[in-house]
Amino acid sequence: MKWLLFGLTLLAVCVFGLAVGQQWINPFDASGQDAVILWELRLPRLLTAFAVGGLLALAGAWFQVLLGNPLAEPYVLGVAGSASAGAVSGLMLMPDSAWVMSIGAFIGAWVGIVCVMFFSHLGANRMLLAGVVLAAFWSAVLALLLALLPEQGLFRAFSWMMGDLSHSDLPVSLLLLAWVVALVCGLLLSRSLDVLLLGERHAEALGIDVKRLRQRLLLLASAVTALAVTAAGTIGFVGLVIPHLMRLLFGSLHRAVLPASAIGGGVLLMLADSAARTVIAPAELPVGILTAIIGVPVFLFLLLRRPT
Repeated sequence: MKWLLFGLTLLAVCVFGLAVGQQWINPFDASGQDAVILWELRLPRLLTAFAVGGLLALAGAWFQVLLGNPLAEPYVLGVAGSASAGAVSGLMLMPDSAWVMSIGAFIGAWVGIVCVMFFSHLGANRMLLAGVVLAAFWSAVLALLLALLPEQGLFRAFSWMMGDLSHSDLPVSLLLLAWVVALVCGLLLSRSLDVLLLGERHAEALGIDVKRLRQRLLLLASAVTALAVTAAGTIGFVGLVIPHLMRLLFGSLHRAVLPASAIGGGVLLMLADSAARTVIAPAELPVGILTAIIGVPVFLFLLLRRPT
């Protein structure tokens, strides 16, 4: 029954996302220019939001197991900061090229991943500490780059840093394929993730190569985060809130938590993006602001429900 309601919610959000915007369109009776707006503009953007939200939620679930910290989320190790620095570096080279900005973000994200991987052998606690320090470093680099950025690129940079689905240049098909591959990889590792929750000693006693598993998780979660950040900029709270909410609804087994998170993250970001392009239409709000507005009270509610 839970999965049925979950599926119906996804369908309802899809219809709602197609209908709302600067002008409201009936998805079941669209023709002419309305059909073009619906299927060539809104649908690709909606699918992008679904894929990015799902990827961030999956990465959040993995990082929480990897670091043994329920407050971990995709940007905790500084990947977002390095990606932002890379994106702004691209803007400095070619202010009018969105592709250069996306390439810079992807390269920057992987530079951040390589830096974190260097500390992965130190254990979860030290890796987390290294990630926090690296995030501070990338923030300083980003501030320096923004100070040097030409004025015409500042709005584009700040818009991307607050989350922006309106200028995503990655093909929707690539993002959806990444969503499927990430979910399949997660399901293949789901049993090992369940065992790892019991503690490293228990996992090793049951034959799990903990060090190798952590490296796989770090690489997989970081790669997914890099792709999501490249596509839509910095969008917070999706990877933090959704895995918690899905565990509350579906239990702690990852064979249920991971697909639920992949869908739930997509639903949340579709809702946020639909609101972002509707609330002050024809202008748009940064979608990252709305995910924070939604995510903060939800997370506080979850803390009250499960204080331990």
